[in-house]
Amino acid sequence: MNRYETNKYNMFKAVNAVFEQNNSVTTEYPALGEALTGFNSVIAEIDATDKKYITSTDGKTVTKNLLEDELIGEVLPVKSALYAYAVKTKNEELKVLTVESESALKRMRDPEFLRKAELIKVGAQKHLADLAPYKITEATLTELQEKIDAFGAALGGKDTGFANKSALRKALTEKFDAADGILTEQMDTLIELIRKSNTLFYNQYFAARVIKDLGMGKKIEEKPAEPITEPSK
Repeated sequence: MNRYETNKYNMFKAVNAVFEQNNSVTTEYPALGEALTGFNSVIAEIDATDKKYITSTDGKTVTKNLLEDELIGEVLPVKSALYAYAVKTKNEELKVLTVESESALKRMRDPEFLRKAELIKVGAQKHLADLAPYKITEATLTELQEKIDAFGAALGGKDTGFANKSALRKALTEKFDAADGILTEQMDTLIELIRKSNTLFYNQYFAARVIKDLGMGKKIEEKPAEPITEPSK
């Protein structure tokens, strides 16, 4: 949710809280209770959709970063062994391939780092027998390949993740529109049924219908309503 939606969502919850504190109202007026049930259902859908949206936005980045860290952890020992071997044998091609430090690898763009890891693995595979003194084995390279594949898959899922995020963003907007519709077209009208019989609840309802901008300290009236007082007896 953006800030405006968060403020509106808080208004939705405030309206629901007023009804929870006055549950006899919906018993007395079943039509209002039916509208409230639909309203609360949409609120729950908004909450669930927003959680999925946050996960689609943040979760993919967290997963990619975790896989990148794991790949660095696997590639560094192989790179270091290959570099040491290159220095010993004066193999300039291998030295150029493996010269980058850990910090340099982390600064690379994701596709560039992935390609570098793949080339290091290929180089190590070619000189596997020579790397035995450095404790680089076939199992070591198998684990490295698994990390390469996992990181590559995470990068390849970018387009799908974006499409999913866009779909959730659209769904969230639609659910806010649905909740607004229930409030303005049903509940704001039905609440007039109890304007005279329960003025306290009536005033509490419209007080809750005010959208409060918690970030800026401003208020936006969702629907202006003049508070009324108890009729004189």
